[in-house]
Formats: sequence, structure tokens, C-alpha cells
Amino acid sequence: MTETAAQKADVVVVGGGPAGLFAALTTARAGRRAVLLEAGGDMAQSLCPRVVARLKGRNVRDAEKFRIQCARCDCLTGLGGAAFHFDTDLGYISALTRSKIESTATGEVRAYSGLERALGSFERAQGLIAECYETMYGLGLPPADTGADHGPALNGDGSFQHVDTAPSQSVIVDDALVVIDNLVRELEEAGSSVLLRHRATDVRRLPGGGFAVDAETPGGEAEFTADSVVVGVGKLGLPWVREVAGRLGVRHRPSRRVDVGVRLETRRDALAPLLDGCHNPKLSFLNEEGHSVRTFCVCEGGRVMQYGFLGAVALDGQHCLTQPTAKSNLGVVVSVDLPEGEDGTDYAQRYAARVAEFGDGRPVVCTIGELAGGPPPEGPPRTSLIDYRHGDLRECLPASVVRDVQEMARRLNSLHDGLVTDDATVAAPVVERLFPDLELTEDMESSVPGLYFVGDSSSKIIGITYGAATGMAAARSLLARRAETAVGGRV
Repeated sequence: MTETAAQKADVVVVGGGPAGLFAALTTARAGRRAVLLEAGGDMAQSLCPRVVARLKGRNVRDAEKFRIQCARCDCLTGLGGAAFHFDTDLGYISALTRSKIESTATGEVRAYSGLERALGSFERAQGLIAECYETMYGLGLPPADTGADHGPALNGDGSFQHVDTAPSQSVIVDDALVVIDNLVRELEEAGSSVLLRHRATDVRRLPGGGFAVDAETPGGEAEFTADSVVVGVGKLGLPWVREVAGRLGVRHRPSRRVDVGVRLETRRDALAPLLDGCHNPKLSFLNEEGHSVRTFCVCEGGRVMQYGFLGAVALDGQHCLTQPTAKSNLGVVVSVDLPEGEDGTDYAQRYAARVAEFGDGRPVVCTIGELAGGPPPEGPPRTSLIDYRHGDLRECLPASVVRDVQEMARRLNSLHDGLVTDDATVAAPVVERLFPDLELTEDMESSVPGLYFVGDSSSKIIGITYGAATGMAAARSLLARRAETAVGGRV
């Protein structure tokens, strides 16, 4: 990887996750120079030692002697973004679908896609997702079988108001490394730069137009200037995005919708009937308040992982495709619509902090039986987490979330009896979609011309392919603007 570069570029991209990488690649393929600043290291350098042991041909159990599973993951920075550091799921293969639901003003249930709303039309979003896959296949990702859709069988009794079983593609770390390496190689051969361990500290508007991005680098402070800036940082960059948006006067408002919830974990064989034919089904219903309750990020044979977040802790699902476990887990989240004047980011932070306080800085785990008021299990709960507090989640979660998790378990059991038994575990907190609601165009451009927010930091979407699609849209917009300026004789 290039560690030094000229100070001037056509675009500076902040963040080396899928959104930033695809923004830089789209720019480079158009013959323009992108400089990508990544706070972490190369993907291979940032991987968990457990994964590195397997990649080097050592028995994973050799790594388990010193690190079975980290108490708190720190592999969330580095080229490729957090998701590519683990076996993961890309999303839809054959076509984009509307996987989420909401209640309309008239009380109707409406399905939608977050990417569709971010990019202005379903057709455009679908087209960019297809391009994203073709690009990754060209970079070395093995194409996957589309699989089967068993939606009608899943919802034969009407337990859920919406079921999405569109086929998706799993990606193991080995393949992700090939894709990222080939992408970076193409960028650098085209004259662009990927600068590792370069942490952006500020974005400034220049008096004559364009921007300067200040960064902490291995060689000290540095400044990079460009006509446009694309911000594509992940969840851990939330505080920085809030600061930058405030300093630059980016029009935004507090997020009015935020996702909070838990990870539900049970035996792999118990959950198997749910995953027969689709490894990541999305099942939704509306609760008493009209808020969407849904499953997401199903990790068959996976683990629950934790990481530090905003002074607290948060959970996610870890796919273990090459070394599956005897457990499976999935997220259960509620999309809470907040009243006017309440900040969704602050709400999510309070949600996580309340659990962390109750757990003495750790996540909290109990069984489904305990959540319903039953007795605790004999011995510790059967969770893949290794550093947690076993406690009654009713004491630290909102009563409405407890109710919705119990209702999700009931509905899952109505599909197949025994999917979620009393000894299945529930772990909290899960928090998603935390960024302030930025005012963005359909090209992901902010109210400050030339400044774009993509991927997680856009406040509109999360996910690998969704992020990549927004990065492509932003890059094409800034390229079109530069072409128009050139025609006008100002370049």
C-alpha cells in the first residue's frame, strides 16, 4: 500500500469500507485521482489472530489456546470495513427487494427499501446493486447460487406481516481478501492512492473553493486538498461525523428513527427449520405502537460478538462460515419512531449505556424463559459471549422492547414449534442507524456542495452492498460536476 502521496487530488475519500472503496474505484475508473484515507491498517493486518491462524494453515484450536473469542472485538477498523473482517453476508444476489415495513399515516402496512429512498428510485437502487455485484465478481468474488425462496412456507399461517427470503450471498474472509487486494491494486495502478493509518481529523472548506482534509499520519499531521470529499466512515466514526457536520453547517436534524434490540441465540439444530432454503430470512411485524419489529443478520453457526461503542458496549452477529459453531443467532430490532425534539442518536446511546451500567460495562444476557418471568437456568446461560453479566434484562431494557422480543419468539415458534425454546438466550444491547439525519440529495451530496456522505455515515442505509452503491452514486455525481466545470472552462 502507498504510505505517502501528493497533497492534491480530485476527491478525498474518508474511510476504507465498502462505501469509500467503491467511491474511490468509480473515480479512478473515470480517469480521476482519488486519495483514500483509512484510519486502520491493511485488511490482512487488522484481522483477528484467530482468523489469521486459520489463513496460515494452523489449526484454529492453536489460536483458541490464547484467544477463543475476544471479550471485546477491536477488529472494526482497517481496509475493507468492519464486515469484511469476518465471514459475512453481502445481501441480495438476483434482485433488490423491499425488505422493511412501516405503518403509513392511514394505518396501512407499506414495504420499502432504505436504499430505494436514499437513491431516489427503486430502479436506480436495483441497478447499482447489480453493478456492485458485477464489479466484485470482476475483482475475484466467486459468484454464488441464487438458492431457493421459501417465503410462502415461512408465513403460511400469517404470523408475520412481511417476509423477505430473497437469496443473498455469503462471503468468507479468504475471498474478501482477494477482492480488496485486487481493488486496491487497480486503484493504485490508475494513479490513485490508499493511505493506511491516516486518520482524518477535520474537513475544511477552502476560500477559493474545494476542501482541505486534515489527517494524523505515521509521519505527523498532513493536509489533503480536493474539489470534493466523500465521507464513508463506519459506526465508530459517529462522533466525528457529528462534529464535522456541525462545523461545516451541513443541514441535518436529529434522527427521528433508530433501531434498538437484542441478539437472540439458540442451538443451530433448533433454528435449522427457519433457515431451510434461505440463510438470512427477514421477518417483520408491527407492534402496538405501529413500530416495525424484525429479524436481521441471521448468523447460522455463528457467534455473538461485542465491541466498545460511545463509552458503552454494543453487540453484533459474527458469521462463522468456515468454522461454524453449534449455535445460531439473529438480531431482533425495533425501529422506534421518536417524537419531535428527541434525538435518535442520544436515545440509542442511552439505551446502550443503561445496559452497560447494569452489566458493569458488559453486555447483559438472560434466557427467554427468564425474560418471561421464569426461573434462571441451572448453571450459566448457553451463550457464545465470554464476558457478560447474567441478569434480568427486564431491569435494564424498555418494557416495550422486552414485550416485542417475547412476541417475536412467540411468532417464530408459531412457524415451527421449538425454534425458540426457554433456554435460548437473549443478549443486549443492539443499536443501529445512529447517525444524525443528514439532508442529502439522491446522489448522497450534502447541503455543502461537493461534500458527500455515504454508507453508514449517510444516516440512510447500512450494509456492504448498500454502502458500495451509495459510494458509486456519489462518485458519479462529483465526476459529472467536474465534467460540467471543465466544459465551462474553469478546469
